[in-house]
Amino acid sequence: MQGEIILTGTELVTGQVADVNARYAARRLHESGLPVRCVTMLGDGDPLFGEVLVRALRRSRYVIITGGLGPTDDDMTVAQAAEVLNLKLTQDEGMLARIRRRLEQRGFDWHPRYGKLSLIPQGATILDTGRAACGFSLKSQDTWLFFLPGIPQEMRLLFESGVLPVLTAMAGQPGHLVQRSLRLFGKMEIEIQQAVHTVEQEVEGVEVGFYPNFPEIHLTLTARGPEHPPLKERVERFIVALHQEVGDILLGPDGATLEEVVGRQLREQGRTLAVAESCSGGLICHRVTNISGSSDYFMGGVVTYSNQAKMDLLQVATETLEEKGAVSAETSADMARGVKALFHADFGLAVTGIAGPTGGTPEKPVGLVFMGLAGLNGVESRRHQFPGDRDMVKTLTAETALDWLRRELLSGL
Repeated sequence: MQGEIILTGTELVTGQVADVNARYAARRLHESGLPVRCVTMLGDGDPLFGEVLVRALRRSRYVIITGGLGPTDDDMTVAQAAEVLNLKLTQDEGMLARIRRRLEQRGFDWHPRYGKLSLIPQGATILDTGRAACGFSLKSQDTWLFFLPGIPQEMRLLFESGVLPVLTAMAGQPGHLVQRSLRLFGKMEIEIQQAVHTVEQEVEGVEVGFYPNFPEIHLTLTARGPEHPPLKERVERFIVALHQEVGDILLGPDGATLEEVVGRQLREQGRTLAVAESCSGGLICHRVTNISGSSDYFMGGVVTYSNQAKMDLLQVATETLEEKGAVSAETSADMARGVKALFHADFGLAVTGIAGPTGGTPEKPVGLVFMGLAGLNGVESRRHQFPGDRDMVKTLTAETALDWLRRELLSGL
C-alpha cells in the first residue's frame, strides 16, 4: 500500500525553513512497512497543487498533506483541495466552538479570520486530539487524504494519533516486522558501505537503510517474516557481524545518540565529567546537558575563549600560551587538567582550535583542533585537522571529543 506526501509552504521552497515533517512521516511510515512513493513540495497557494493532488489520487492509496491550514490569506490548502475534489466547504461547529474557547483561555481576542480554521470539505472527519492541533481526513474514491498542520509539533501529534494507526490497520500486512537503528562514527561512508555489503553476504534477509547524517552514518535494519523470534535473532546476528567488521565506531545497537551513550557509561561506572571549550563555544556542554538526568554525572563546564580566561579559570600557564600558543597540545592538556580540578571531576575534557574561516596560518590552518582528556591515568592530548566551514568544524570537534571519551570509558581506563 503505497502513498505520498505533499508539503505546502513558501518558506520551504525558498529555503528559509528546512522541512522536518516529510522526513518524520516518511521515517515512521517506513518503519511500519508503509512505503512512501514520493514527496512533493509546493509554495503556498501554488496553482500546481491541483495537478499534484489529482496525480496523487490516481497512483496512491494514501496522501498526507501538511501546511496551509492556518487562518491567514496564504493558507489556501483546504480551499484548493475542495475545488479539486469538487466539494463544498462547510463549517464544523464543534471545531469553531473549540477554537473560540482556546482563544479565550489564552487571552486572545476573536477575529473573523479564525473562523477559517473550522472550514473543511464536505464529508471530512476531524482529527481531534483534544489539544490545540487540528486536522482532518477525507476519502476520495479509493484514496485516503490526511490534512495536517505544518507546525511540526502539531503535525506529529496528529500523525501519531490519527494517521499512522489508520494506515497500519488498512494495510493489514500479515506477519511480523523487526527493526533496529544504528549510529556509526569514525569511518568514511564508503568503508561502512563495504562492511555492510560483507555482512549482507553472511546474514541474509535483512534490509539495510543507509542514511548519512553528518557527522554520523545512520543505518536502519529491517527484517520481515511470519514469525517474530527468528526475525529478531537474524537482526541481532547482523549487528554482531557488523560490529566485528567496523569495530568500536558502532555507537550502539539501540539508536541512542552519542551523548546518551556517554552519559549511560558515566552513570554505570559512577564517574563524573567536566568540560572546557574554546573553539566549540559550548557545543559539547550543550549536547551533554540535552540528556535528562545528566546532573548525575556532569559537574560543569566553561567556555574559555580568551587566553586570559584560560589562565584565570583553568590555570593554563602563561609560558605555555606564549611559547606554544592557545591552539596546541600543551594548552589542551592544561585545559583538561584545569577543568578536572576546578569541578573535582573524574574526567576533564577540553578542546581548543581554529574554527575559521579566519585565524588560520600555514603552521596552524583553519580546522586544526587539539583535544585534551584528563582521566584516571593522567592526561593525553590529540591533534585533529577537520574539513569544512565553521559549523562543520565545531560539529566535528564536539562529536570527536565525545567519541574519544566514549572509547576511553569503553576500555575501562
